[in-house]
Amino acid sequence: MKQNLVLIPGVGGDSVLWQFQMRHLADLARMTVPDLSSCSSRKEMADKVLSSVSGPFAMAGISMGGWVGFEVAAREPDRITKFAPIATWARPNPMAESFQKEALRKMKEGFFKEFLSTLDAFPVSPAKLSDSHFFEFLKSHMRNVQENVYLRQFEAYLNDYDSRRLLTRIICPTLVIAGRDDPMFTVDEHVFIADHIKSAKFAIIEDCGHYVTIEQPQALSALLRYWLMYF
Repeated sequence: MKQNLVLIPGVGGDSVLWQFQMRHLADLARMTVPDLSSCSSRKEMADKVLSSVSGPFAMAGISMGGWVGFEVAAREPDRITKFAPIATWARPNPMAESFQKEALRKMKEGFFKEFLSTLDAFPVSPAKLSDSHFFEFLKSHMRNVQENVYLRQFEAYLNDYDSRRLLTRIICPTLVIAGRDDPMFTVDEHVFIADHIKSAKFAIIEDCGHYVTIEQPQALSALLRYWLMYF
């Protein structure tokens, strides 16, 4: 019988960035990607995730989606059957926070185009730097996101950045997944997360930066298939 699987996007994300996984895991799961674009806090995002399906469900979240997933898994342990946080964070991260606060400042001061120009500095693997089709796809997607969505989501996690208090409350089988070359949320950060969630397992995807779902979609889908079948 197929499982319910909720796929939680990162900042400005939607089902487009999960399309490979949705196509290749359809034999195992009924997948839902909640729309978090109207949410202004982690609580609202968690509420949206929990209302997106009925009954128990598995949950994978990338970047901001992992940050939301910590709240969901800690709040509703009886509903979450398994959890896969991907390319995310739990501790304060000065480098990431500085970049995000500067981006938020630019948007608030009316410099949205200048903010969009920072998206050219994508935290990807060196293996992707020469892939023009990849960058065209990613830039096109991110530039279609409305300014107020970025504003709400950046403010939401910058106001509630630290997830350490939630990790020990997560009891479902968990697979923590890092991109080897993610410069923002490093392998060490994911080791910390795995060490603080009961019985969590840890995996690294090689030649992969921050955008795991589209940089290495086959590798991620293989890991999620194993996680769905055997965790």
